[in-house]
Amino acid sequence: MRNVKQVIVIRKDLRLRKNKLVSLAIRATMQFILDNNESDRPDELQVKLSQQEVHWLKNSFDNDIFVVNSQDALSDIILKAELNGINVYSIFEKSKKSDEGPQLICAAFGPDEEDQISQVVGNLKSI
Repeated sequence: MRNVKQVIVIRKDLRLRKNKLVSLAIRATMQFILDNNESDRPDELQVKLSQQEVHWLKNSFDNDIFVVNSQDALSDIILKAELNGINVYSIFEKSKKSDEGPQLICAAFGPDEEDQISQVVGNLKSI
């Protein structure tokens, strides 16, 4: 199997503290497991993983973190990834400073084959 990786993309315009950025990246990186849980029990996880996801968990945990300047930019990358068949796991949070609904904060792309993901995020700035 080729190189498998996961990419996390975080919005830079929110100016989050470093500890919050790390927390969001950790949450995003594991979201694919929670989103694929098929168990009806609240105390159990039953997850069917793709071949790439299993390879990533057992071998590399290879990932990169990139930033974008706006929610629109992140939404555009998410759409591009979905059109290319890459699984995307978006993280939303309600702002403590406004009455607006949850905002798109960051997203995890994959785990998937590195060349697939690079086609979508290849020109982004690393954190």
